[in-house]
Amino acid sequence: MSDAFEQQEWVKFGVAATLSKQYASDQRQFLELLVQMLERALPDETTVERKGGIFSKKTVYRVAVSLAGSRYDLEDPGRGPLIAKRVQIVRGIALKTEEIPVETWLSELGAALDDRAKSSAAAREALANMVG
Repeated sequence: MSDAFEQQEWVKFGVAATLSKQYASDQRQFLELLVQMLERALPDETTVERKGGIFSKKTVYRVAVSLAGSRYDLEDPGRGPLIAKRVQIVRGIALKTEEIPVETWLSELGAALDDRAKSSAAAREALANMVG
């Protein structure tokens, strides 16, 4: 990729660090913002489940992002902290599911997004809009 991409401030700071900062300020608002960014950047790799109905606002219940042989799941149980999981995928089959700390999840997802942004203009633009 071009040197201009690598010189952008948000790339130097790191996607993972930006995600962690936003997560710390408000978990549920962060989840909504993360879903919006992922749906724009990686529509084919992102699956979103929402809860709510006719008389209540629909909110994100779970987001799953499939990148580089792993699926990263983040779930809002409604009360308490968000639940993060990493699922190892081989040939379309989930072999191992681990619950991991959200900070680890953010770091790993951030690294995978960094890699994807180097090869995808749409991902690069969506990440720039979110963290720039």
